[in-house]
Amino acid sequence: MIARPLLVALAAISMVAAACTTEESSNPAPTLTSTTSSTSTTSTTTVPATTTPPSTVADTTTVPEPTLPAGPVDAVVPLFTGGDEGGWLYLGSWQFDQWLEAADDEGTEIVPSISPGTPATISNLDLETAGSFGAPTDSCFDDRTGPTVDIVVAAPEPPGYGYPAVALPTPSWALKPRPVAVSASGPDTYETLGQEAFAGDPVDATLGAVEQLVVTDLDGDGDDEALVIFEYIQSVDDPGTRGDMASLLLVDAVTRGASTVQQNFVDADLDPDDFPAIERYRILDVADLNGDGRMEVVVHAWYYEGASVVIYTYDGAELSVVLANGCGA
Repeated sequence: MIARPLLVALAAISMVAAACTTEESSNPAPTLTSTTSSTSTTSTTTVPATTTPPSTVADTTTVPEPTLPAGPVDAVVPLFTGGDEGGWLYLGSWQFDQWLEAADDEGTEIVPSISPGTPATISNLDLETAGSFGAPTDSCFDDRTGPTVDIVVAAPEPPGYGYPAVALPTPSWALKPRPVAVSASGPDTYETLGQEAFAGDPVDATLGAVEQLVVTDLDGDGDDEALVIFEYIQSVDDPGTRGDMASLLLVDAVTRGASTVQQNFVDADLDPDDFPAIERYRILDVADLNGDGRMEVVVHAWYYEGASVVIYTYDGAELSVVLANGCGA
């Protein structure tokens, strides 16, 4: 998890940490190169290719290397997440040359001004549609507010409290400059990598399965990356069950070199007096959110009484968190 759990990137993020203290035996930081994570004995794994993975490029030897823009857009780009008729939660923004979080250094919420009627683009893995921002209203039970959006997006799948889309003022660049392939399962090779991510942990990783596979060329270098959700959840109606596990992996779709981005589990030997809870993940979107031609990875994370959205950038080797926010107890 992100230094502390994924739930809320501001002061509220500590609420998830409290929930995870007795429920989960581990929550690693989202580093792709660390070899000292307390939640996984394997941070980088390579498995020989045995099955051709889904790919957005049929033959990389015949596809010219894409030309990226000279740099990101020189503008302010506020980002929001939501989906229903309430206010959309402010995630933070790209501001000229840097990412700025949704709160200042003292934890005070920053509320950007979006004029009602401002054209908006609403995006997730399944859609990219035009709408407009409306008047602000409550975006969380803690009195935070955000603009409304005149597009209602269906609840996320699988069922769970959370956010089904992101919104931003209509961009002048392509949000998805390269194809994005999405699958609800993956080849055996990816299941093996998922199992390796839990090596040495007190769960039976052989019970897990690939629940989401997203393949695209994140940085425009002509080579594909795969984002893999590997999990084992025994009941979607319970906060968690002993033996549950969930992880997000970044995989080189050619070499199958894998890195654990996010991971947590409920110890199969958890004391009966402790409360089991699991945090789950889904890729919400892959999109270029600042106009530099490289696509950010937007992750929806949720647990039984809260949810968050986390935005990662990719530098050609690892994913790094740049923005995160959420709502939960």
